[in-house]
Amino acid sequence: MSDFSKSKVLALYRILAKYTDEQHQMSMQEILTHMELEGYPSSSDSVGRYIEQLQNELGVDVISCRGRNARYFIANRLLGKEELRLIVDAINASNFIDRTNAEKMITKLKETLSDYEAKELDRNVLGVSVAKAENRKILYNVDKIQKAIEENVQIEFNNLAWSKDKKLVKKNARLNTINPWALIWANDRYYLFGYDVKEKNGKFPERHYRVDKMADIQLTDVPRDGEKQFRRFDASTYVSRRIGMFSGEEQMIKVRIPEYLVGAFIDQFGKKIDVSAAGNESLQVTFHAVPSDMLFGWLVGMGQVEVLEPESVVTKMKELIESNRMFYEEKN
Repeated sequence: MSDFSKSKVLALYRILAKYTDEQHQMSMQEILTHMELEGYPSSSDSVGRYIEQLQNELGVDVISCRGRNARYFIANRLLGKEELRLIVDAINASNFIDRTNAEKMITKLKETLSDYEAKELDRNVLGVSVAKAENRKILYNVDKIQKAIEENVQIEFNNLAWSKDKKLVKKNARLNTINPWALIWANDRYYLFGYDVKEKNGKFPERHYRVDKMADIQLTDVPRDGEKQFRRFDASTYVSRRIGMFSGEEQMIKVRIPEYLVGAFIDQFGKKIDVSAAGNESLQVTFHAVPSDMLFGWLVGMGQVEVLEPESVVTKMKELIESNRMFYEEKN
């Protein structure tokens, strides 16, 4: 096939992809008109051969009916309209993709549909987050982290924190070094999961950082450690046991709750929690979690939750409640 003929096939594909779908089909005459406008005048026999090439050689799902009034359209595409709608909604709702990049990504996605179906994607979805991530380099951060994972090396970076002036500044003067192993999407944010570079008690301590609060990421030439530990890693379990993604050592925690709260505990910690009857229409629930203030606040917010074990967590819960009570009494 000559280069000019190949160009005609591609021109036909662009026309069908842009202007047809199941609800908007084109006649042969309409196709010929568009081909001429594109600078590739063709005969109906030639277009018929081009359609066969699209179907047989490129696997394009061109549908047509037979007869004098035959009409043509592209049916199944790489991604369907419903699938793209979910992706677009996720992009709109995401708080780590700034508006400019979000619009560029959605425009590219819309190009995979016909013009008519693409218009149906023009809708706004209200996200759970009010503001987009301030660190607009997050997509580059993700790319660098992925590259480090692929090349099996450690990375160095500056960890950022919010200042009183509402600006992201370096949290400390020194660079952080980590063995990067995975990117986790949790709480509407990207987190880097990995291991400290120094062993403690025969293993590498787990670490995670918000990707939008990382800056100046540099790949090192030091091979990463922690492969054996990562084989046992489960992202869902890791996230569920760290409310707010707070770091710390997990503990087995036992609480007594009314039966109507069991769903909230299953939603948060998964079905692996242990649930047993505790009398008086209450349940005893045992789960693993990091005993952070965020967890205590969550438990208090549930109402009628009594922490039973371990004693150290019971003590911390009492101290937190007491300190807050005293704070309000002093204010009044």
